[in-house]
Amino acid sequence: MRKHGLNSLMTMASGAALVLAIGMQPAAARIECQGNFMVTKKDGLIATPYCEEEQIAKVAQSYGWKVTAKQVHNDPLVKVQICQVLGGDVRLKGSCAGYGPGNYAPGR
Repeated sequence: MRKHGLNSLMTMASGAALVLAIGMQPAAARIECQGNFMVTKKDGLIATPYCEEEQIAKVAQSYGWKVTAKQVHNDPLVKVQICQVLGGDVRLKGSCAGYGPGNYAPGR
């Protein structure tokens, strides 16, 4: 009876070690963006907020702004500031839809 209990314990311990080893592996799947769209094998291109923010950072960098995609992801104000200044760029049409200069009525 004790031998059976020891085997069960060993099996559970090896299973836990396997789960820990898998959890410690670096993420192999990285999100790939094409403009505002995430590239998927199954569904093709899918519009995602993550890729839109990546696009915002990339366009801002092309204008010489010292901003990272991480800053755009983590600080909504950075996104708004970039969109208000550069939102007229056609590359940001979808990404900055809610914040671009076209959404303000300067002539009213």
